Amino acid sequence: MIRTAIALMAVLILDTLSATAADAPNWLQQAAKKKAVTFDGTNLQKPADAAKDIRGKVTIRRANPQCKSDWNNDPTALPYLLYQITERTRGKYPVYVNNEGILLTGDEIFDYPLIYFTSHYAFQFSDAEVENLKKYLARGGTLWLDDCACNGPYLDSVPANVQRIIPGVELKLMLKDSKAFGEMFTLLYQLDETPTAGNSGTPMQVAYLNGRPAIQICPNDFGCGWEVSSPPTALNPLGGNAHGESTPTGQKNRENLYQFSINWFFYAMTH
Repeated sequence: MIRTAIALMAVLILDTLSATAADAPNWLQQAAKKKAVTFDGTNLQKPADAAKDIRGKVTIRRANPQCKSDWNNDPTALPYLLYQITERTRGKYPVYVNNEGILLTGDEIFDYPLIYFTSHYAFQFSDAEVENLKKYLARGGTLWLDDCACNGPYLDSVPANVQRIIPGVELKLMLKDSKAFGEMFTLLYQLDETPTAGNSGTPMQVAYLNGRPAIQICPNDFGCGWEVSSPPTALNPLGGNAHGESTPTGQKNRENLYQFSINWFFYAMTH
């Protein structure tokens, strides 16, 4: 696993990023001065060039499980989360986009520190997927589970799947007043609560393995908040709201969501 090197890289730049993130209006002013580069799939490198470009960089891979799922919904979500990380770190944290689904039964998952799985449906990992995920998490990988229905049947099926991967584990709430998780609300941006694409968010949960938050569970459909209906522009640095109106209130909610998500990303990279 390359997790140790990635975590060290994240720690080394967090102080610089904290100074940048502490003043969101400055970032918005900077964004207004230039035309944002977008990730719409047309500017991804060809495979031969991609191998050169990803060395020393980080991405979040989408899980494509064997069970029924719409794992590839909200296709612009991860590319634009990574885009926001690039913009807000001024390119100092190197990321790249690979939005293809990754099978959970192969060795490829061990190349990535963070795997993301979202769906509207209840799900059940296969026995082969469970065994491979056990190895992946034991080697330092992190699994993000995001309920695209927002407290729907997907979330109902999470505990049983988590128990198969980490038998006997107790799910813990990721609350700001908790010593273990308070950092996630203050790592780069100062936030009072867990946001969502809509109203106040349900607390996230976590399953520990070997003292590390290995499976992190979001009930609040963050992917829909990252999703865009139109690319960011100088006047709209977040891009169009794909699941609501791009009103000042709606965009403020999305800004809070992006801030929390970036905290969450760096928390996952360093724990």
